Amino acid sequence: MVDRFPRFRLFIGLALLLLPFAKPCLADDDSSTSRAVSTVKSDFENFYLAPENLIRLGIGLSVGAVFANTHADREIRDKYQEDLRSKGTDDAAKIFKSYGTALVTVPVYAGAYGAGRMLKNPTLETWGERASRATVVGMPALLFLQVAIGAERPPGDSAWRPFHSSHGVSGHAFIGSVPFVTAAQMSDEMYWKATFYVLSTLTGWSRINDDAHYFSQAGLGWFLGYLSCTVVTKTDALRQDRPHFGFSPFPGGGAITFQIDL
Repeated sequence: MVDRFPRFRLFIGLALLLLPFAKPCLADDDSSTSRAVSTVKSDFENFYLAPENLIRLGIGLSVGAVFANTHADREIRDKYQEDLRSKGTDDAAKIFKSYGTALVTVPVYAGAYGAGRMLKNPTLETWGERASRATVVGMPALLFLQVAIGAERPPGDSAWRPFHSSHGVSGHAFIGSVPFVTAAQMSDEMYWKATFYVLSTLTGWSRINDDAHYFSQAGLGWFLGYLSCTVVTKTDALRQDRPHFGFSPFPGGGAITFQIDL
């Protein structure tokens, strides 16, 4: 567990750097700082105090516990590694693993937020803001559950042994899910919503492919990302701030444009 603490501090530091971007686009508010604090406070309340979210978290943990504390995790791992893993899956996993690296995703969020403001593109700005807030709000739960569950990486034991180890939840799966779940929840078009949700699972899959996490650990990481994005969406809905994410191809070309519907 000790070897993970530097990464914990890195994750926390990177997440805190995102706080200045976490503010809704509301007119006549007192200041950017007060808006950011108020918004993130609401996010945390919706995640850690709202009964609805705590029930969802409990259900997710219960499902994860079934896989981790039975033979299911081991059987899935053995089947995948023996019959499905290949050079092709290894090559793809290298790409999708990068989406779960904080040093990659955090600059993207900050850049999207800044570019959105500069280009007056509210969709891009809101995507960067929401993804950053989801990262911030879900991080404490991720860090706590990783050690509270205490499960080992493959080929070790996936059974929950509190504070025995620090691999009970995949951090890569959590971070890699956030940008795509955020985009999915901003989309009104079912095709893009489904596409983004599928993409949100691929970082978790890469960890299973690389034999770095069991199915339950990758699944819990994705689920924490999903819950974090959902509470951010809830906060903005309660503030009557409802941007949507969409794509429109140019006729005869492969380029895409962003659109916003308020």
